[in-house]
Amino acid sequence: MKAERAYIVILLILCMLCGCGNQVQDTENSLASESVIRPMLNENGREEIYLSAIFLNVTMQDIVSDYNRQSDRYEIVPLEFDRESTADDQRTRIQLELTGGGGPDILADTALRNGDMRPYAQAGVLLDVTDFLAGQGEFVKNVAEANEVEGRMYGIPYSFSLQTMVTSPAMVTGCESWTPEYCVRTAQDAGVTAFVGAPYGWTSEQSGLYVLKVLGVGISGIQLFVDEEQGISSFEQPEFIALLEFAKKYSDPEPRASRKGKYASGEIFCVTTEIGNFDDFRYCEELFEGEPVYMGYPSPQGARNMIRADSLYINAASPHVEGALDFIEYLLEEEQQRKTVLGVGNFPVKQELLKRMWTEVKEEMSGGMAYEIGDIRFDARPMTDEEEHVFWEMLESPLYNQWQDDIWDIVEEEAQPFFCGDKPAEEVARAIDNRVQLYLDERAD
Repeated sequence: MKAERAYIVILLILCMLCGCGNQVQDTENSLASESVIRPMLNENGREEIYLSAIFLNVTMQDIVSDYNRQSDRYEIVPLEFDRESTADDQRTRIQLELTGGGGPDILADTALRNGDMRPYAQAGVLLDVTDFLAGQGEFVKNVAEANEVEGRMYGIPYSFSLQTMVTSPAMVTGCESWTPEYCVRTAQDAGVTAFVGAPYGWTSEQSGLYVLKVLGVGISGIQLFVDEEQGISSFEQPEFIALLEFAKKYSDPEPRASRKGKYASGEIFCVTTEIGNFDDFRYCEELFEGEPVYMGYPSPQGARNMIRADSLYINAASPHVEGALDFIEYLLEEEQQRKTVLGVGNFPVKQELLKRMWTEVKEEMSGGMAYEIGDIRFDARPMTDEEEHVFWEMLESPLYNQWQDDIWDIVEEEAQPFFCGDKPAEEVARAIDNRVQLYLDERAD
């Protein structure tokens, strides 16, 4: 069973029991420790602060260089992953260093196993930055909460994007709420050939798994067929077996074929898309021939949208906490936020800056610049008031998708033989139910 997150928690707890870990900080001592030894200075007379990531993009490299030039107290030293060992091996080494009271001072989300900060926060090896965030001005709604654990914040976001699902107006008839049941029923009644366009590189068999995923199976925050509070799995129920059959029947038969015109005509029910810059609405408009409907991911409570928050985390045992926070505060300044948006393409995390940039885009963006994504070609144009309204609405009901889910790993592994035609749905559902229930029981212990 792929229970990597449980493994991390156990590893960190064992290290704390033997005295080499750190408990989650109280609010009063979360940003400093009286027992920290004064850091050594380098040859330039500055504290060296180590930042670990798989790699730093060009924009982040420029920001680090700019910070180092203007700071007379601190110097950020990037620690990018090498090619001599796997990324997972290097993440494991960082975990061991953290539990022993060492490790880098700042960690990008790519340096964490599965990008999941929760087990690290729960074991007390990440700094509680709740008070720091409170002093940084107003963040975009629900973005800072991407790094929340039990009411406290353990990471600082510096850019974000949204992921959602889009459909055509023909699929909205009589829709009161985007639930999985409504989507399944409407797709069947409409006679679609596929439910959702599979991501690039997926096979037809894998696209059936993708149908399950977008309908809420294994998505943290929706998690169909699992009562995590009670620790009960329900994957053997007829409803899940029926969903398996639906996912197979309405998988994408030609994932690599052109889909131009198929979404607008209703031949494919929906598509997943990322809203990561001010041009992405224009792409969806072209994809749906002028009439995109941003439905969100279906859930029993209605539509939800995913927030991907690029974040940095601070080692709770670092002797350079003050310097690490100084760099992150610099990263959150307007100039650096604008650099990030222009270089990476995501949105800034500060509320007022994002509002101003929306206004600037409307006033300054002119047509004529052409873009191409796959076989979809479109011209840039100012965002509309309606699109801006849709964008802010998406932030009202968020999910956070930077974390993989152990339950989905089980579903994905056990359901493969069904989509390949090797096992019946009932047998697969029983195997999934048994493994998920075992996982829930182990986690309860």
